[in-house]
This record gives sequence, C-alpha cells and structure tokens, in this order.
Amino acid sequence: MFKHITLEVSLKPFKQTDDAYVTEVVRQIFDHWKPLLKNRKTISLMLWTADGSQILDYAGNLDDSFEWAMYVGNANLPLYTDSDRPDINLYRRKRPYIENPPKMTYRVLQKIIRIIKEEGRKYFPDSVIRVGETFDIGGEFAYSDFKYHRHTEVCPESQYTANLVDCTATLNADTRPYAAYPNGIPQDTPFGTFFGKQCNIYLKDMDFDYVWLSNGVGFSVNPWEHTGKVYDGKNFYPEKLAITKGKVFGFWKLFREACPDYPVETRGTNHSVGIDYATDGVALYDLYNSNLNFTPPPNSPWAALNGDFGIEIMGHMTRICELPEDEFMFRYYLHDPWWANSPWYDRYGGQAHDIYLPMAISRIDENGKTRSADILNILSIDNAFGGMPDACVYEPLPHLLKAEKDSADAPAPLVWVYPVREFTSSSDADTLYEMYWSDQYIRHAINKGFPLNCVVSTDIFLKTDLSLYEKSVLISPVPQSREIADRLAAFEAKGGHVIYYGSIEKKSDAFNHFVDFKSDPNTIRIMLEEFGFSIRFRTLADYCGTNVITIAAKDNGLLFNVHNPCLTNETILKFPLGAPILTGTETEIRDGYAVYHFGKCEHRECRVYVQQESGIVCLSEIAPVSTIYHRKLSLGGLKDATVYIFPENRQGTTLAVDLVPDEIHDTSDPDHRYTRIEDPRYGVYYKAEHLSGSHIILLPK
Repeated sequence: MFKHITLEVSLKPFKQTDDAYVTEVVRQIFDHWKPLLKNRKTISLMLWTADGSQILDYAGNLDDSFEWAMYVGNANLPLYTDSDRPDINLYRRKRPYIENPPKMTYRVLQKIIRIIKEEGRKYFPDSVIRVGETFDIGGEFAYSDFKYHRHTEVCPESQYTANLVDCTATLNADTRPYAAYPNGIPQDTPFGTFFGKQCNIYLKDMDFDYVWLSNGVGFSVNPWEHTGKVYDGKNFYPEKLAITKGKVFGFWKLFREACPDYPVETRGTNHSVGIDYATDGVALYDLYNSNLNFTPPPNSPWAALNGDFGIEIMGHMTRICELPEDEFMFRYYLHDPWWANSPWYDRYGGQAHDIYLPMAISRIDENGKTRSADILNILSIDNAFGGMPDACVYEPLPHLLKAEKDSADAPAPLVWVYPVREFTSSSDADTLYEMYWSDQYIRHAINKGFPLNCVVSTDIFLKTDLSLYEKSVLISPVPQSREIADRLAAFEAKGGHVIYYGSIEKKSDAFNHFVDFKSDPNTIRIMLEEFGFSIRFRTLADYCGTNVITIAAKDNGLLFNVHNPCLTNETILKFPLGAPILTGTETEIRDGYAVYHFGKCEHRECRVYVQQESGIVCLSEIAPVSTIYHRKLSLGGLKDATVYIFPENRQGTTLAVDLVPDEIHDTSDPDHRYTRIEDPRYGVYYKAEHLSGSHIILLPK
C-alpha cells in the first residue's frame, strides 16, 4: 500500500548540535520507526525548521543564524513572564521549549540534513532517503521579522486573513541582501517570484530534496474559514472568480518559473474542492492538470483537533477522485510540536479511530481499480518539548500497519460520484451555491453515521463499466451534465441504486431517490433503508454524539471502522442479507437487527449475516489446528437462523460449515448443508438455513 513514508519532525529533539548528539537523535528516529520504514521505496524526514522565514531571510551565508521553532506557544507573541498567571493560554504567550535552546545556523542545519541522509542510507540501503523543508503562512511556529515587521504587506489583516501570508501579494522594496537578491528586493516584486528564487538557492545549498507548502499556501488565503473572496457568508460573487483564479495560478506560474525542478508537497486547506472553489476560486482540477509537480493535499487534521470527521473524510475524497499522478497521501496527527498536545493521548485517548476511519478511504481509478493511499505522513514524531517517547511510537504503530494491510480492494457499499471538473469550472452563482451546500451536507451526513468513504470522479465514472458498481449504492449530487444524468439513469435501469442530493429547486422527476441538502443530515442515511442498508443509532442524550462509520470492501468481506463518541450509544444494523455479525463480537439480535455497544474505536471484519428475530449471537476466531483450514470461526447463539457466509476471495476456494452443535467438534467430515451462490449484487457467498446452536465456519488455505 504505502510506497512512500514521511516522518515529520521539528529541530527540537536536537537539543545539542554536535555531530555525536545529532547522529544519536537520527539513529533513535530510525530505530523507533524501522517496522514502518523497512521495504519502502522512499523514506523522508520533513523538517519543521521554522515557519519558512528561514527561506525568505537566507542571504547565502551558512554561518548566519536564523530564528527556528524553539518555542511552545505562538512564537510571535510575548514571552511568559514571572508575573503572568500560570494558566495563561499558549495561544496568548510563548516560552522556550527548554532552557537555553541551541543556536541554529544554516551550517548546523546543513549538517543535520547530511547526517540524516548518511544514517538513513545505512539503515535502509534499498530506499531513497529524502529530507524536506517547510513553509507556513502563519506566525505560530517561529518568530518572523520578515512577515511581521519588514514585509507586513504579505500578511495583511483583513476580513479574509488574520496576518497570514497571501501568496499572491507583491513585496515592497527592501535593501537587505538576500541569496537571490543580493542588492535587495525591487519594489512590487511578486511574492511567488521572490519565494521561488529563494527556495531554488536555499534548497540546493542546504541539500533539501523538496519543499512542503503548509496550511493553504498556493490554494487559499485562509485555509480554515468557510468564507472567502467569492463567498461572504451570505452571497456568492461569481464575477470575482476569474480574478481569484488568476491570482492563484499566477502564484504557481511565478513560483515554478523561479523554482522549476524541486518537488512540492502540499497541505491544502481544511475544506473540500467544492467549498474551496465556491469561497476562494481554488480550481484544484486545473491545478492538477497544469504540470506543476506537486502532490495532492492530504486529509484535514480537523478530526483530530475538533472531532470533525466529516470534513476530513468528505474533503479528502474530493481531492483524490482525480489526481495529477496515481498517488495520494494519508497524514496522521500523532504529536503537535508547538502547542503542547499529543493527539494520540490527549485527543484520541490512545484509540486508533483517526487511523482506521480515513485509511478506509479509497478511490476508483481510470482502470476500474480501487486504490488506497500510497503515501503516509506522520505529523509529527516529536512533541512540543523535543521528546520522542517510545510509547507514542509503539502504541499507534501496529494500527498503522494493520490499516495498511486491510486496505480496500473493491468498491465500498457506497460510492460517491463526484463532479470535480464540473464544480471547478463553473461560473454562475447557482452552481457555486449548489456545490458549497452539497459538500457541507455530505460532511454533516458523515458526522451523523453515513458510511461514505469511496469516491469516483464523474469523468472516470463515464469511462468505467457499470458492472463495477453492481454491489454499491451510488451517491451523486444533482448531475452537472446530461451525459452523467444518462449514465446514472442507465445504471438504475440495470437494477442499480442511486441516491441524488442537492437543492430542491434542482430536483428532477427522473430521480427515484432524492435528498434535499437543507434536510436533516440523517435523511440520506435513513434513505439507505430503501436498499436494505439500515444503520440506526440510539443515544441517551444529544451531547452523546453520533457514531462515525467507514466501511471498506476487502477480500470478499467488509471491514467496519467505527468511532463511538459515547459508550452508552447503541448502533443498530441490518443489511440486505440480514444482521451483520462482526468477527470477535457478541451482539443482541433485536427484531432481526444486530445491536452493538461499540468501544471508542472499532476495526472489525464482517463475513457473516444472520436472519433471526432475537437472541445473542456471537462470532469468535478460534485456533485452526489444521493443515487444511487456515481459519476457524465459532458462530453461536443461532435460533432457526438463515446464515450467509462470505468466504475469503481466494482462487478455487471452497467453504465448509461444521454443524456439530457443541464445542467439541470433528472437522474431518463436515456436514455440507449449505448452498454456494454467485450473486452480482452481493458477490460469492454460502447460504445455510434452519441453523440453531453453535457452528464452526471453516476457511481453507
């Protein structure tokens, strides 16, 4: 699955800068993460050196010192003093992460990069070892004289920004020498040109291999806001699209003219393609197709920061349905090296839901293949005090590897048909309104338990055979073209299921199932019941929240990934073939539905469905103790049940069900009272009727 792994790290672990200390830190990193890094095509360390001002300030002298990310808290705010209250928030003050932080010079940074590459090649001789640098629009990471004193024109505070770098700005004259401008900056130099020229020299001199543009650089003036230059919160202004799009493309053109060859990796915004275009005119599809040599933005960290899994999952799918290359990134928020929080502990509570939920996201490519993330970034491997605790490696690491192993290999039960090209080429207020609120609706629906995590662009949907989607319900905004409308109608005519959503004014009589995006976000999930997929929740109070679910197709089975914000919640499930019985669980069957009380995080396989009215059904893995069968599952609590079993997808496989009703069983002569069925709607499965008691499911090698 993962071809490329990037470990993001600040300079804080390098508390001393002599060769021996730097080497020891680098070795600790590679020792910690070796199980994840081995056998990868590319291994990168991405350095959060500062906020990017070290690039802007670089004058070509390696012995110059530079401001670096040595603070806890906002680096451009005042220091804590002895008279300050100890409870003052880090967003209002800063303090050094240790007493007497080391002085950083460009020569020291150059040495750190050299040692990383030398040690990396020793540890992983068959991998490409890279080191990346970072640039951010904000001021929280490191003190910046360039942004907030010498060139405040690049950080205008307006209704759109809060002292964030506007990459489309122009610079005022400056007589200070820079590497690319030894005689100073001429008046009205475009920021993109200046930044690109500085990058081109700085990256070469330091021996960096690429640059990471953080928090919306190259995309949006403010990556966090729901408004922008095209949408003010009340009205959309399509007449501003050409100007805003032109400025964004202008930055990239100027940057690439000045820095043509270094790869660029991007963070993007916290939103979706539709929201970004409707608010700030970000034409991501066009950027992807402009040979700019940058990687697509990864998933948003908002799930970690504020529990908004909907924006993480929905936004990420919109970015990956079309790609400039074949690869896309999953980024995991492990530590925060600035704000004294380590999400693994203090946001996730040591639970892996923000690994399993977004890593179930997949796209369908031009060849009809289901693809998962090829690139993994970890932000970051060090905490705000320069620590790299062993436990915060060894606890999440098995989940990352397991989620990689369980990556999807077929379209999920729900597939989103997303019009990325159409959305980002529109120019009327009605379409801007439609795309903005359509994406917002899907965001909120996912947060309410709508299990959507597989996407195909409309253009790819037109190229792929409709049979690819036979096992899925297609989810589509109101079609933007007659061609897509006809294709979806043809799918329905063949017996396929489609749910349309959008504004009620756009509803067509041809839509058999339609959801108004002004309706309750639960509506679209409830509509799935018309196709046999019932996903319900029972919560004891509004503040309990709703479970978030992703469901991936793997090896002829399904993998359920669940975040349950409140352990008192009940999740009540029934699918077309019955109640899903998840491996390793016990569930109450209530009126034919499976009732689960999930933990905070679940990652569970589903190969068994049961039709019975009541009882407690359990399904557990037991030791195979066999040279014939590689797995045995014990299924108990059946009462005159009809059971559907999905075997693993292995060529020539057969399945035997031992019907001995007690725990002592002999599998040498199983009782084959089942029927093998090949169904285009559900796949290959085995059906057994009138089963009671306990039975053993045998899965052959």
